[in-house]
Amino acid sequence: MLTQSHLSLAAQELANIQMWYAETGRTLNEAVLCGAKDFVEWQHYPNNDLIDGDSGYEFYYHAHSADETPSGEHGHFHVIKRDKNSFHHLIGIALNQKGFPVRLFTTNQWVTGEEMVDSMVAIKSIKGFEMVVKGRMTPVSKWISALIKLFAPEIEKLILERDQKIVQLVAKQGDRASALNSRMHHVLTECKIDLMERLSEHLSVVNS
Repeated sequence: MLTQSHLSLAAQELANIQMWYAETGRTLNEAVLCGAKDFVEWQHYPNNDLIDGDSGYEFYYHAHSADETPSGEHGHFHVIKRDKNSFHHLIGIALNQKGFPVRLFTTNQWVTGEEMVDSMVAIKSIKGFEMVVKGRMTPVSKWISALIKLFAPEIEKLILERDQKIVQLVAKQGDRASALNSRMHHVLTECKIDLMERLSEHLSVVNS
């Protein structure tokens, strides 16, 4: 269980990374493009995704076509846990044009091609999330780790509600395979988030 000390440290790290990018004249969106001149729809950034080979955690950033992207959003991260022969999706993190996270979401199986694991397995992966990588994407991976800690309650709730949504879809579609492959259901659960409010909540503890 995350203590207040852990949350305060996560808030401090995330705020420092966000400020560092701002001071260098970049947004988090621009940093994750790894120097690419154009942001191409559906393409993964970085190329081949960013993977911690030891832990199996992975993420990539991309955007759908303009007509499929929610108003005000720039793109989103898909955060994944990879095992030997499969992977499962943990959470999606949508950013606005300024590089601030604005929405968390879970997806149906067909969206990423994941193995749809039980919510308890996914939540266990969330609780253990920590990536160790080197290079220019290190701050981004630390940012994601900190964000997952700060919004762990919301993420766990979305994953639990995802399983409930799947049960409802199975009842409507007739079987689990049809439900998990229903193109009519892309995002299964989602919620908006306010980063500044969450940072203020935990950084005030540090400064008190």
